[in-house]
Amino acid sequence: MKMRNGMYLFAAAIVASTVGLSSCSNDEEGVVGGEAQSVANNVTLGVYVNGGVNKKASQADVNLGGAIANISNVVVVPVAGGVYQVPIAFGDLTAKKQSEVVETSLLTTVNEFMVYGNVPTSTLSAGTNVFAGFDYKVASEQQDPDLAAPTWSLCGPMALIYGLKATTFATSTDATQQNFWLTENGATWNPDQTTITTTTKGIKIGNVKYQVGVLASKVFENTKYTSNPEFDGDNLTSENWNTEINENMKLTGVFVEGQSTTINDKLAWSGDAWLTDVKPSSEEVTHATHAEEPWSSLDAKIKAEASNGTQIVANADFYTVVAPDQDNDIAVAFQFQNNTGRTLTLNDGTKIANGEYVYYSVKLNKKDDKDVFAAATTTILNARITDWGNGTPTPPTTTDVVIGVEFDVNWTAGLSYDLDI
Repeated sequence: MKMRNGMYLFAAAIVASTVGLSSCSNDEEGVVGGEAQSVANNVTLGVYVNGGVNKKASQADVNLGGAIANISNVVVVPVAGGVYQVPIAFGDLTAKKQSEVVETSLLTTVNEFMVYGNVPTSTLSAGTNVFAGFDYKVASEQQDPDLAAPTWSLCGPMALIYGLKATTFATSTDATQQNFWLTENGATWNPDQTTITTTTKGIKIGNVKYQVGVLASKVFENTKYTSNPEFDGDNLTSENWNTEINENMKLTGVFVEGQSTTINDKLAWSGDAWLTDVKPSSEEVTHATHAEEPWSSLDAKIKAEASNGTQIVANADFYTVVAPDQDNDIAVAFQFQNNTGRTLTLNDGTKIANGEYVYYSVKLNKKDDKDVFAAATTTILNARITDWGNGTPTPPTTTDVVIGVEFDVNWTAGLSYDLDI
C-alpha cells in the first residue's frame, strides 16, 4: 500500500497518512502488530513521522514549506459501538522516524477511531478514564481597543489541527513487533475493514489530515500623490510620497469575517466571529510592498510553486490558519496603523488620526463550487491598494471591490485572488 501527498503521522494502533498543506511524495508504510486475545486484543502501538514534519505548527506562523517542527499532543481514541474508550497518548511527535513502541488492549467491539494532533494539551489530554470529548476554542490577540466586545466578537487563528474519524481501516493477522516498521517483507494487510476480530494483530488507518486551511496573503500598494492628497499637512510631493506616506502606513494585521471559533471532538465547527491575525509572517513585513509594475504582470505576487518536491507559498505577509467555511461573500480586511504623523481623510469623510487604525477590504467568493476556505488547502490572496482614501475605520461586512479569480488545480492551492482596493 502506497501513501502519497504529505507528512505522515502514525499513531496508536494506527498508521495514519497525514495530508499537509504542502505536497510531497513518499512510498513508505508502517504497521501496528501485537497478540490478539478473545474479547480484548493486546495491540502493539507506535507513532511514526515519514520524512519529518515540514511545517511550523504554531498558529501564528505557518510558513508553508518551512522549518521542521513538532506535531503536538498526538492522541487516538478507540470507539466501540459509538462509545469512547480510554484515549491513547503519544505526546509530541518530532522529526525522528518513530516513537517507542507501546502495548495496549483493544476491545473486539472497537469499530472506529478518532485521531487528533495539535489540539492543545490544556483542551485535550489522555489518561486512564474514558474519553469525555473536548471543545477547543481560540482567543483573540486583537490590539485595537476600538474593536473590543461586545460590538465585535473576535477570535485568533486556530492551531494546525489534525483529525480523522476513521470507520474503515486495514487489519493484519500476521503483524508482529519485529516487523512493526518494515516496509518490505512486512505484514499482510486487508484494507477497508470495519471490525476487529480475535485474530487481528495489527490495525492501520490512513488519511489523517489537517482540519484547517491557510490564507496566504500579500498586500501591495500603488498609490500616488495628487494635488489634493488624502493626508493633511505641508511639504507632500510626488517625490517624497513613498517615504512620507507609504512607508509609514504600517501593516499590522488581517481580519477574516465570519470564522468558526470552536472545533469539537467530532471535528465539527461552530461559532461565528471575526478572526484576527496581528502577527505578520516576518519582522521585515512593516508596510505594503510598493509596486509600479502593471498588476496583471506583477512577478512579486505570491503563488504556489514546487520546491524540492514540495509545494510552497513563499513571501506572504500573513500565513493565517483559518477554519473551513462554506459561505460566500467573505470579507477580508487588512489592518494598517497610520504612523505618518498626519491625519488621513477617507473618501467618506472619516478622519483617521496619527496612530489610529484603518482597514482596506476585499470580498472573496466561491469559484467552480470550491469553498473559499477548505481543510488542508491554501487560499492565496494578492491585494493591491490604489488609494489610501478607500479605507474604513472598522472592518466592513460588505465591500464593492470587484474580484478576479484564478483557480490552481494543484491540491495544495485552493482559490487564488488578485484584487485591487
